[in-house]
Amino acid sequence: MRSRLLAFATIAAVLVAACSGGSSPSPSTPGGGGTSPGASEPAASASAPAATVAATGNVVLSGWQSTGAEGTAVQNTVKAAKTALPNLTIDYQPVAGDYKTQMATKIASHDVPDVFYVDASYALEWADKGYLEPLDDYISKTGYDTSQFFDGYLSVFKGTDGKTYGLPKDGNTIAMAYNSALVSSAPKTLDELMSMAESLKGKSGLKAPICLNPGLDRGLAFLYAQGGSLLSDDGQTEQIDSDASKAAVQWYMDLFKNGLGMTASDMGDGWCGDALGKKHAAIIFEGGWLDPAMTSTYPDVKYQWAVMPTGSIGQPVTISFTVSYAIGADAKNKDGAWALLSWLTGPDGMKTWTEGGVALPSRKDVPTPQGKDVLASESDYAKPGSGFMPGYDAVQKAFQDEFTSQIQKKTFDAGPVVQKTGAAINKALNS
Repeated sequence: MRSRLLAFATIAAVLVAACSGGSSPSPSTPGGGGTSPGASEPAASASAPAATVAATGNVVLSGWQSTGAEGTAVQNTVKAAKTALPNLTIDYQPVAGDYKTQMATKIASHDVPDVFYVDASYALEWADKGYLEPLDDYISKTGYDTSQFFDGYLSVFKGTDGKTYGLPKDGNTIAMAYNSALVSSAPKTLDELMSMAESLKGKSGLKAPICLNPGLDRGLAFLYAQGGSLLSDDGQTEQIDSDASKAAVQWYMDLFKNGLGMTASDMGDGWCGDALGKKHAAIIFEGGWLDPAMTSTYPDVKYQWAVMPTGSIGQPVTISFTVSYAIGADAKNKDGAWALLSWLTGPDGMKTWTEGGVALPSRKDVPTPQGKDVLASESDYAKPGSGFMPGYDAVQKAFQDEFTSQIQKKTFDAGPVVQKTGAAINKALNS
């Protein structure tokens, strides 16, 4: 059962700056956004609360286990939270292994952390199943300002009942990264991208000009750029079978057919970041998690960022990924959980976290980390890359399985991909 808020008998400024002033796993590799274009200093919050619910006691914080730059950023954020919230005992307990499966087991046994990560891809499912505590009463009673979140990040954490079940801890847009020694000027349109790729074929030891994922975690951006979609605007009917969508899927597959694109695995690499670092590909499409990976593993490879090339719709578009902090419906200390969650997703907590260089702010009033201006500039027009419909995991799997099969068989036919993806969408919508 979802418990109601405890009485707000004592109001104190436990969160020193939860919302005032200051300041997934990703598809390919750990990472997690962006602020308004060109932001360098945080704007004043429109309605920052003067105080929040008084909370004490132990709060268990959990997420997937992180290493490297991400692990360091997590540890720094937890340390800062303990300083900002001295009345709370924050117990950070990362989950190793398959995070979603292990958390589902904890939820089933009613033994959940107070605050934990929920990826956008399954947030709607968990909200509708009653796993998560709705946050609306806390938001209202503490005056927490949600207007500072980019809508593309915040919207995916609303349940079908319209309630908010998580707040985005960060975000990332997908942009184009390219080897600046091989690509002198970034292509601005998809036609220019193809021309550039053609000119790079067979040069400088490249296995392919472009490293591409065979799934919707990248393909959806190219679908949108050419007027395609998975769903109608009201989210009620599938649109993968529309003429624009079918043409976009075939266009994406033809990149593989014509030798312009290749998957990382077919290049012998773990992900497209490795392909860029090893100079197996000159152009890739990734998010902010690329930077710490390149700095630590391929420091001598020079690359630059550019926004996603525009397609036939003539307007910029990309996709975004995000993860929320949520409170378990069976959390033992919900007031303490809200105090921690609202600090972590407020300007100060988010600034501390995103300074780690892996993730980008999901708020407009948090400054853009150094070197992330291009990715941040896409936040205003990015569409959610997951979590915008029920059963999306199955839809992604249907697309990627058949797309990969077509590449491996060298048949390169978008028809079966569209058919199987459409069937998965309809099943999800009707379940």
